[in-house]
Amino acid sequence: MARQVAEISGFVLMDSGLMYRAVAFGFLQHNIESTEVGAAAYLPAMQLDVSYIQSCMKIYVDREDVSSRLHTARITEMSSRVATLRNVRNFLLQLQHGFGNRFGENPGVIAVGRDMGTVVFPDAALKFFVTASAEVRAQRRLDEFSQTGDPISFKEVRDAIIERDRQDSNRAIAPLRKALDAIEINTDHLTPDQQAGLVLRYMAEP
Repeated sequence: MARQVAEISGFVLMDSGLMYRAVAFGFLQHNIESTEVGAAAYLPAMQLDVSYIQSCMKIYVDREDVSSRLHTARITEMSSRVATLRNVRNFLLQLQHGFGNRFGENPGVIAVGRDMGTVVFPDAALKFFVTASAEVRAQRRLDEFSQTGDPISFKEVRDAIIERDRQDSNRAIAPLRKALDAIEINTDHLTPDQQAGLVLRYMAEP
């Protein structure tokens, strides 16, 4: 949905989830423990770069394009762990603010992430709190995994989503919550096209 909105509006898409997955990829590649000590040792040397093709992000770790390798169950599990680390969040917050400063006015940024409206861009012109049931999200994630050949069951995916929601909602740093001025959209019965259309209508309002 966010990708479609970016393509139609001409804005730049910034998916913070891909950034956390990229950090998780780096941790796994270099056998780094998901601890503050491990993060402090690894992050200063990590080469994490982003480019844009048709308003979509391409992620590079150590100069390697890993964009198509970030949606596996193993990286999903690791990204959930590294997202609780203060060193990781501070590292990515600087990167995210840099994107906002660079593209916020020209052409504009579509930012996706669990703390975009509350922590990263609290003064954003428009905020959306996008929800769906665990079952619907599990099926969507399972469809992503099927493209990578990653063997995993529906129950495993659903249980992991429920657990991640619990962890993210209760973590001490940047917990998952709806910004007071965010527009809530339930996507259970909406196609990506319908979701994008709804967001674009809000964007078109004066």
